[in-house]
Amino acid sequence: MSIEKLLQRFAWPVFVALFALTLYMSYNFGSEGSGWRSDQAFVPQPEYVARMSGTYRPAVALFFLMRGALEISGETAHKIDMVLELFNLVLELDPKLVQAAFLGGLVAPTTETSLIKATAFLEKACELNKDNWRIPYWTGYNHLELENINKGSEYYWKASQLEGAPPFLRYSAANLPIEGRTLESAILETEGMLESVDNDDAREWIGQRLIWLQTMLLLEHRSRDFKNQVMRYPTDLNELVERGLIKEIPKDSFGNGFYLVHPGDPDKGYMVRSL
Repeated sequence: MSIEKLLQRFAWPVFVALFALTLYMSYNFGSEGSGWRSDQAFVPQPEYVARMSGTYRPAVALFFLMRGALEISGETAHKIDMVLELFNLVLELDPKLVQAAFLGGLVAPTTETSLIKATAFLEKACELNKDNWRIPYWTGYNHLELENINKGSEYYWKASQLEGAPPFLRYSAANLPIEGRTLESAILETEGMLESVDNDDAREWIGQRLIWLQTMLLLEHRSRDFKNQVMRYPTDLNELVERGLIKEIPKDSFGNGFYLVHPGDPDKGYMVRSL
């Protein structure tokens, strides 16, 4: 077999093997402990990966998407920067993989600090894919979670102008600055989010989010019931248990516990949120 035919036959397999080795070394470079599962895993620069992957960009992007999905299957608060870098790399390689924006922007953050970082990640994702209404919608949703009502309204409006956006976005964008942020509106917005996803895992996550919001709303209703009985709002959620209005304080599946925002306040003492 001639040298030319030999090179032609084995060039791409060798390239793929070298590229895989490069990725493996990238994940181990600078890490502590054993291998690529370290929390300090190194994420290669998008420009570097784009040049190396060539026409295989979509496949490489999918590889990093799966890598990111594995990372968020556990606790993410201590490695949120690395996780967001992974999903940003995915979108740099293939902006059409909007699932990376959903996972990084909505599923990965578990604290207020990580939510702020995830929102900045989504804002950048909006620039990488300017045609998909879902990304500005998710960005607006995060701003509302952070009580940035005007910013949330702004991104809802941007999303409502794009092709395929559901009608409720325009209504929400117009009314949020007036109505403010309530659990009822948060539930309606989260129900609307079901229209923005097209896979079972994302729908399951949204369903869990809805249960979480509805649990807080139930606690608010019970706080109002408490006031009807004793002429004041509770100063602690345990008073609802003592009064027999709930059996126990529900487990907080997304935060670190439910609490009264204004305990004992004569006007706002019913409000419940998550730490």
